[in-house]
Amino acid sequence: MGIYKQSVDTHLLPPSSVSSFSTVSLSLSLSPTLGAVFHFVVRSMALCGAKKDGRELKIYENTDELSTDLADYIAELSENSVKERGVFAIALSGGSLISLICKLCEAPYNKTVDWAKWYIFWADERVVAKSHADSNYKLAKDGILSKVPVIPSHVHSINDTVSAEKAAEDYEFVIRQLVRTRVINVSDICDCPKFDLILLGMGPDGHVASLFPGHSVLDEKEQWVTFITDSPKPPPERITFTLPVINSASNVAVVVTGGSKADAVHLVVDDVEPDHPSLPAKLVQPTKGNLVWFLDKAAASKLDGTKFSE
Repeated sequence: MGIYKQSVDTHLLPPSSVSSFSTVSLSLSLSPTLGAVFHFVVRSMALCGAKKDGRELKIYENTDELSTDLADYIAELSENSVKERGVFAIALSGGSLISLICKLCEAPYNKTVDWAKWYIFWADERVVAKSHADSNYKLAKDGILSKVPVIPSHVHSINDTVSAEKAAEDYEFVIRQLVRTRVINVSDICDCPKFDLILLGMGPDGHVASLFPGHSVLDEKEQWVTFITDSPKPPPERITFTLPVINSASNVAVVVTGGSKADAVHLVVDDVEPDHPSLPAKLVQPTKGNLVWFLDKAAASKLDGTKFSE
């Protein structure tokens, strides 16, 4: 059995960030043959020093450990939100994220989570039929929603029979109605919806939701939901939450796995070229909410000051 060691060299970090670095924690478990594995979680404040509420960075040895902790994280937020507000408003994304939260379908979560109090949305969606293989709704339904007792009327997918522009308009209208009834909370500093949790993945190009580098929708400040018809990856037509909505959430989790995204993780988390925030993921900065990055070892492999040995 291999031994993984994780270290953070603070001298490699920008001087302004060293004082804000909080903890590095290691847990040791022994195998029957006395082999040892270190399971690690790195926690830090915002390395750039620009975020008042900081961010939490969690790095895992493998995706299985990441998935387990991610399920714990979601279940805890759900429990807290239901106790406080009576509901849990969560926005999902597509891609590999769904496979990483499938542990919610297993014990104990399938019994302990108050699924009837969940209201489910999508931070972005492809404008295709709900039965289409590219549909984020279909991905979530097949992977999770059909396996847990959510209330169907609480699952808010887009209208897949209209244009991308109309789908975005309709989706924003639905969200506005639910903000009025406080199924979705409202930000106390703007009129944006305040989701209890927005779950995001990130592409190798640093895109989140359907907010792609250099696209004009990154500058949208008025609309809650907007649309694109020229996505650089298929399918071209999509709807997406705008940055003000994402940054108004109580909690945002960015979940990234795989070495193909290590460069983008480095550029975003290490705040490379801070005066040129060209990557959309770098613009995910909750105004008053909590930001947590869930990374596997491969995705974190190029972070400054973080070294792994086996």
